[in-house]
Amino acid sequence: MARGDYAGALAKLEKPEGKTNRLLYYFEKGLLLHYQGEYETSNQVFAQAERLIDQLYTKSVSREIASLLTNDAIRAYSGEEFERALIHYYRALNYQYLGQPQEALVECRKANLRLEDFAAKAEYKLTYKNDAFIQYMTGLFFEAEGELNDAYISYKDADKGYRAYAEAFGIQPPKMLGSDLARLSFKLGYRAEGIAYSERYGLKLGDWASSQDGEVIFFVEHGFIARKYQQEINLPILESDPNGNVWVASERAVYRYRHQPYAHHRAKVKYWLRVALPEYREQPSKVRQVRLRGGGRHADGALVENLDAIAQKNFRDKEGTILLRTVARSLAKYVATQKAEDESELLGFLVNLFGAATEAADTRSWLALPSQIRMVRFSLPPGTVDLELEFLNERGAILEVKEFPGVEVQVGKPVFLSYRSYL
Repeated sequence: MARGDYAGALAKLEKPEGKTNRLLYYFEKGLLLHYQGEYETSNQVFAQAERLIDQLYTKSVSREIASLLTNDAIRAYSGEEFERALIHYYRALNYQYLGQPQEALVECRKANLRLEDFAAKAEYKLTYKNDAFIQYMTGLFFEAEGELNDAYISYKDADKGYRAYAEAFGIQPPKMLGSDLARLSFKLGYRAEGIAYSERYGLKLGDWASSQDGEVIFFVEHGFIARKYQQEINLPILESDPNGNVWVASERAVYRYRHQPYAHHRAKVKYWLRVALPEYREQPSKVRQVRLRGGGRHADGALVENLDAIAQKNFRDKEGTILLRTVARSLAKYVATQKAEDESELLGFLVNLFGAATEAADTRSWLALPSQIRMVRFSLPPGTVDLELEFLNERGAILEVKEFPGVEVQVGKPVFLSYRSYL
């Protein structure tokens, strides 16, 4: 991928026989086909991913039982919430490139309906419930098609989402969203709301007034998303923990681990339990800003989606439940070993060996995703223009330049483009 050899990357993918890792295969293949420019085929693969996600809602009882005996990786991978939503982002872009904007809007609507559904049914209290970026993109697509009321609703949802993003992920609402809200407010006759948005985003009249220029809207992806790795931790199981109730003992051990540095010298430790857990580790991108140049003008990008931050916060929301299930499984294996040893030393050794061999963290995730997405809004007079997209590091030095020759700019018809850098 980093070399742009998407055919080579596709050749590395191996289609799994069962359903355990099939969704990951569809994720990776659909995205590689998107980057390769095979937009119809990419959408077909992502459609398979959608169908499989729906099927996986009906959990396999046998696999759930097996995962309690072995590890979480035996369960069919159903995707993180943000991964499932991003299918629709890429499908929407595919439809834009295929010249089917109405189908792109359908994907935007599906993304947010899916998020609402996931949030309602989740066994965890999730922070990530509304994808502000996808809401914003939906508004842009609606406005491009002249559906101003729907665009306005999407912009307002994006504004609400970015305010939640600011608190949860440290992503500030992009000022360009304020301009869109103020401009459409006045255009639709909501003067009071337009004034309120202008004041909140610190806008002047020229920041949102309609222009006779055309516009290029660039979605710029860069880096690789944080990856999951296995970590091992040791938890004290105390003499005071109940012997016969695995879940109660597990809850106590998890509480001690998460809420306080436990003073072990004040309580008698029966044994130390070693468990394997997943953890995210960032692969920091070198890119700190993107800039678009052309026609004697330039515009800087704004951070609109930080997938690293979303992935890690989403995992922290679930970490307690994952830890509890992992500790309970390890305790159950320990109890089984003790019972087996009472019958036979050899049997106890074999049970213990099985438990150790099967304990592993579930480190599966959609690896090819970018770490961040930035957006550049670029106003230009109508005509044909050659564009250059620059990637800058923290010192402002140019790391990469990508040329886009012969871009046709029209008034009232935004041009949507996207590009992925691996820096």
